[in-house]
Amino acid sequence: MDVLKFGGTSVANADALRKVIAIVQERHVSSQRLVAVLSATSGTTDALLALARAAGRGLFDEVAMRVEDLRDRHFGIVDDLISGGAARLSTRERVSSMIDSLSSYCQGMAFLGECTPQSLDEVASHGERLSTTIVAGALQDAGLNAVWFDARSVIRTNDAFTEALVQFSDVVRLTEQHLIPTLQLHDIVITQGFIGSTADGRTTTLGRGGSDYSAAILGATCGARTIDIYTDVSGIYTTDPRLVPEARPVPAMSFREVRELALYGAKVLHPDTIEPAIAKSIPVRVLNTFQPDAPGTIITAEQPTDVAIHAITMLKQCLAVRSVGASSSRQAQHIADASGFPVVLQLSWLEGSLMVFRYRDAEHAEHIKAAYENIAEHIDDVVTIVAVGPHAGRADAIAEVARIAAPFEPLAVTSGISPVSVVGVVNERGGLPVVRALHDQLVGP
Repeated sequence: MDVLKFGGTSVANADALRKVIAIVQERHVSSQRLVAVLSATSGTTDALLALARAAGRGLFDEVAMRVEDLRDRHFGIVDDLISGGAARLSTRERVSSMIDSLSSYCQGMAFLGECTPQSLDEVASHGERLSTTIVAGALQDAGLNAVWFDARSVIRTNDAFTEALVQFSDVVRLTEQHLIPTLQLHDIVITQGFIGSTADGRTTTLGRGGSDYSAAILGATCGARTIDIYTDVSGIYTTDPRLVPEARPVPAMSFREVRELALYGAKVLHPDTIEPAIAKSIPVRVLNTFQPDAPGTIITAEQPTDVAIHAITMLKQCLAVRSVGASSSRQAQHIADASGFPVVLQLSWLEGSLMVFRYRDAEHAEHIKAAYENIAEHIDDVVTIVAVGPHAGRADAIAEVARIAAPFEPLAVTSGISPVSVVGVVNERGGLPVVRALHDQLVGP
């Protein structure tokens, strides 16, 4: 059994969903059983949250308008995807029934004039419920033994609405009771990412990366062969292609490398969301919905050893605070501890220290500068560059990074806390040239 997850642009509209359906059909040929986890169609979650806020303000007319907009949009997707008259009609009826329930719920919110976190989760969950209803109908129309499955029946969480925590032992039990028997009766199970429920049946959402997390949890509890995360890129790239056009997908990476890249700002999977799969030694593949034949990137618990460096990322909006003297260094540390400023890198020695902070915006940067202006010898606008790979933490790899960065006068080059990374701090204007030089000389064309 394999788990496929489609989110974001993969389920943006009818055209994208057509590609999802084609992938599921193709994968069905090579896998006896599939669980497909879907996100809401593009813009739907935002529209639902706006609907909930309007309901909370008692805006009955706006609520009615927004509900009908959602109905019309999803009817349009049904009509575009499903050609068969009976299948189209039955799917439209299921979509309409779901939206009728949403309407009644939001009218109740409007009467009360309140929008609680619990209400937000109930309303937001309709995005995934609608997209999966449509895809299940389309697959059934294509003659496949597919079924719609409510993820809330197995994804058990606490009641921390909008950021609920999964109760993994309960999910294992509920999967055995509900999902596995469903898989025994159907070839393809279509279900939702991002949503769950409490023990007493209240709908919850999982927060950031929730759909990836749902896929990893279901894959782990069902004993999947692989978990495939379909996106709009062909894997995890050697660096940001907007910075280096020659960037290319990395064939294989370790979970630890992905964690380092995410920690330093790379737009990759949030590693915590796939940890259940890695804990069960289930490979996770990052694939492209729009180029399904591309090999993508496979992520495993085991560390590949093919090259020293796999990928390079650059974290912008950083300030480097350099202090001289033991007293100033102690004061710098005290300010960091008391303020909660986000520390990216910290180096200390007998007579000085270097602290690199990440700032949110110009106002935040000025706040950090003001806190250190009386004790710091230098405060510089910098970027933090991280090279990640199987042997990145070795002395020879660190020396090579330092050699390549040397013409740009880096403030520091050091091994990361993890043995798979080496970190460099460079003046802001030298960031892009260093990334390009490192990519050219360490990762290659």
